[in-house]
Amino acid sequence: MKTLTYTATAWLLAAGVAGAQEASLTPGTRADVQFVMGWQNLHKAQPQQYGNDWLNALFYGGAGAGWYWTDHLKTQVDFGAGTQGHQYRYQPIVVNGQTTGASSRLNVRQQGLSVAQHYQFFRNEMFHPHVGAGVEIARETTTEEYSPILVFDNVRRIPLEIRPARTEGPDHRLIARPFAEAGFKAYVSQRAFFTGDTRIMLRKGVDEVLFRFGFGVDF
Repeated sequence: MKTLTYTATAWLLAAGVAGAQEASLTPGTRADVQFVMGWQNLHKAQPQQYGNDWLNALFYGGAGAGWYWTDHLKTQVDFGAGTQGHQYRYQPIVVNGQTTGASSRLNVRQQGLSVAQHYQFFRNEMFHPHVGAGVEIARETTTEEYSPILVFDNVRRIPLEIRPARTEGPDHRLIARPFAEAGFKAYVSQRAFFTGDTRIMLRKGVDEVLFRFGFGVDF
């Protein structure tokens, strides 16, 4: 993971320096800002593969700014956050020969700051697709709410609580992840545009899939 992060960071810096040495943009078009919303999909492995490994369609909002080194190379900085997602977990356990279950609800929320290098296709067109790669630093907050564990008392014929309900967390951690993306800018005027993209974050496989769309302005 560290190797991927360092490699991606070095690539971003090298691309920015190289881009600064190329031909300049049309005068007056050096930067842009954008405001986006969308859906965040987070991967969280279930214990023993019981249940869904994904927290899907969490509402996401963010903002970003980009600097054009040339007509085609842009460095993009973004900040965004998703709403809290919930994942229900279940794990069968055996207590004194009886099979019962341990269930819980995992609550997850992520905010992220990212830096990416884009390559934008075409020049002075109404529609500009792009591809990009970068690194995101995400702050993840989790809590897990455990339900009580019950077993049946065959003598008294009643359920017995062998572990009370409890909550663990909140726990906070920082995660560094490389990502790849593809998207577009579609102009509605000389400087105003709609934007959309898909990002895939990687950490021991696909860790997050993010769909974004929004509105921006060139400067």
